[in-house]
Amino acid sequence: MGGAFGAIGGDFSSLSINPAGLGVYIKPEISATFDIIGVNSTKSTYQGTTTDDRNNNFSMRNLGYVFTSPVQDGRSGLVSFNFGIGFNKLNNYNQTSSVSHVNSPSSRMDAFASNTNGITSTSLYSENKPYENLPWESEMAWQNYLINVSNPDQNGVGDAYQSILFQNELVNQSYSVNKQGYLNEYVFSFGANFNHKLYLGATFGVQDLYLSQSSAYSENGGFGRFDYYNNSITRGTGYNLKLGVIYKPTPVLRLGLAIHTPTLFDLKESYNSSMTSDLQNVSTDANGVNSADSPFGNYGYQMDTPTRAIVSIGYQFGKQGMLSVDYEYVDYSKMQYHNGDDGHDFAVENSIISSVYRSVGNLRFGGEYKPVSAVSLRAGCELFGNPYSSSVVTADPNSPGRNITIAQPNSNFSYRTVNLGIGYRIDNMTFDLTYSQGKRTDYSYTYQGSDSSAGSYYSGAQSDPVKNQNTNSRLIFTLAFKL
Repeated sequence: MGGAFGAIGGDFSSLSINPAGLGVYIKPEISATFDIIGVNSTKSTYQGTTTDDRNNNFSMRNLGYVFTSPVQDGRSGLVSFNFGIGFNKLNNYNQTSSVSHVNSPSSRMDAFASNTNGITSTSLYSENKPYENLPWESEMAWQNYLINVSNPDQNGVGDAYQSILFQNELVNQSYSVNKQGYLNEYVFSFGANFNHKLYLGATFGVQDLYLSQSSAYSENGGFGRFDYYNNSITRGTGYNLKLGVIYKPTPVLRLGLAIHTPTLFDLKESYNSSMTSDLQNVSTDANGVNSADSPFGNYGYQMDTPTRAIVSIGYQFGKQGMLSVDYEYVDYSKMQYHNGDDGHDFAVENSIISSVYRSVGNLRFGGEYKPVSAVSLRAGCELFGNPYSSSVVTADPNSPGRNITIAQPNSNFSYRTVNLGIGYRIDNMTFDLTYSQGKRTDYSYTYQGSDSSAGSYYSGAQSDPVKNQNTNSRLIFTLAFKL
């Protein structure tokens, strides 16, 4: 039903949507949901060249136990207290993507140069002078002879750099990214049923985040070849509270409201990079094989997600069917980072977030029809709003004190899912099978430089944007037992 359970309840996944849905349960239940087939494919287009990647996923989507405790309090109308415990998988990050292009007019070596501008070459790492508080990417590019000083600064402000390429020299590029990970939420929920008309609920959520990312970038051409590898792992735990209510003004109409507090994450990252080059026709010192590695780094910080509000309406057609709609409001510009291990306050990053992101409305709607009492036919759809601003206001690097407005490619972001399912009930056991397909289109950069000489928000020395079209198809099976 497209996740449109905010006013319906009675499904374990609703504990992470509107916890008042827990109060709808009449009997105790144990349920489990699995992705029995999962195919995640990504079509990436870069400078007119398209590459297809695919990987298969199998995972448990939720596992839960609901306990009901009848009360029969005539004065308050309280019918039952219900409790729920288990987990819901909120996100699966497994994805592989790659792009390549022959005879590209842009080079990542230009980005290396722009990111190193302002640093004196004598400050870069050498055996006689240890590396100190400078970008490791700059150090590795220098050690691999991919950049040279183009304009030495005699005033102590720093040098200007350029890549080793000749003017208008073309290169062949390839870039691949592999992501593995998940976001699980362990839920501890309470619900109450008043006269089968008013339902209240609360869920305390503990979120478990794991994300591993590895990327490989390569360029080759008349200069030779270089390869650049990055690896990172992010782990963290977050906490939130969800409060919800469902009200039935008439026996067939249900109205729902839920509020999700920000999830407060404590995150830890570990990371390292390496770079190698095999150069020719550059210089006597540079020709041949070179390499450099960064040390293994670790960094901790905190992140707060935005508040969410969900309003829902459901309508029941006797015992033969129902329709349900959820509308979710969330302001992504309110995301915040803070409390870095080194005392960093993330003021610049949070300012960028408030400019790049915006508030959106997400819509979920679904329906169920029962041709016979034991069989349920279901369908649903999710339509997600674009969380990215169409343009970004940023400082003009060429005119201090002046702002400029820059368009960004993710103004064309889109994401939606369609879902079809069938359920069968026999005695106290239910079997449910769902086919779900999600389609997402977003844009990313293979690399970025630090200056804005070309009028781009991110940099003047950057790649063209990559268009990523992701399709995630899943066959989902749920088994539940009424106790």
